[in-house]
Amino acid sequence: MTEREQVRTSNRTIPMCTVIPELVYEDVGEAIDWLCDKLGFAVRWRAGDHRAQLSFAAGTVAITEPRTSKALTGRQSLMVRVHDAHAHHDRARDRGAAVIQAPEDFPYGERQYTVEDLGGHHWTFSQSIANLAPEAWGGTTGPALKAESRAPSLDFEQASASDAAISVMLIVPDARAAVAWYEDALGATRLWDLGGVAGLIVGGAPFFLHEVNRENPAETSPGQAGVTSTRIEVFLDDPDGFIARAIAAGATGGSKITDHEMPWGGTHRQGGFRDPFGHKWSVGDRSPLRSYASRGRPR
Repeated sequence: MTEREQVRTSNRTIPMCTVIPELVYEDVGEAIDWLCDKLGFAVRWRAGDHRAQLSFAAGTVAITEPRTSKALTGRQSLMVRVHDAHAHHDRARDRGAAVIQAPEDFPYGERQYTVEDLGGHHWTFSQSIANLAPEAWGGTTGPALKAESRAPSLDFEQASASDAAISVMLIVPDARAAVAWYEDALGATRLWDLGGVAGLIVGGAPFFLHEVNRENPAETSPGQAGVTSTRIEVFLDDPDGFIARAIAAGATGGSKITDHEMPWGGTHRQGGFRDPFGHKWSVGDRSPLRSYASRGRPR
């Protein structure tokens, strides 16, 4: 087998997203803290004080400092897709981010707002509010978009809420506290919040919360019942970091994270935790989803 004929190898150090922007900051540690706190990024890994990768849903950026990096210095502009631009804007503004454009609806079907970070880089967060062909707003469809329109949706790496047919509703004693915990501890994004019932998304997959209904004793939170028969499965690029972040925020450690040999070949890295409301979470890398996608959708 020649080098060009080799089978694609996965590598946990590199995310599955195809394009990985590199941004330069004078202080990488300060940039990590700022981006995670203000904009909701999560650390994939870091190397001392000179380089790190941060993830947001299915996207990743590399950040580095100018003295040891080959990345070009200077201000950059980036766009990130979110499910609720207003909610993301409010979080960033309330935590002190400099908003340079408030949320605005545009004729190409996007609601967007922009902030400037501590390194001068501009981040535009974009929410899709209409499904429009480019011709509807004066553009022209190109061959790449035509190919996307014809292809079946098998890419779990870029799955969105619209791809989900089954989701989970978690019963919690206090919906407001639960929403805040899942946002801070798991990096979840709020889809909507009706007070007592809320929708969130993490790792590209939606899940929902419902506050305990005192008039329906048959539905209660596992923390109050003292038992659960359900485990929430999560597949993402950095299970180690996801679990560590949850435990640092008050989750209880569960199954130790381990590489499991899989019948289709390779390993699946997986561990778990129990959240403060009693729900058990099993967190692993995306290898089972990639295996499914490589075999094709069942007929």
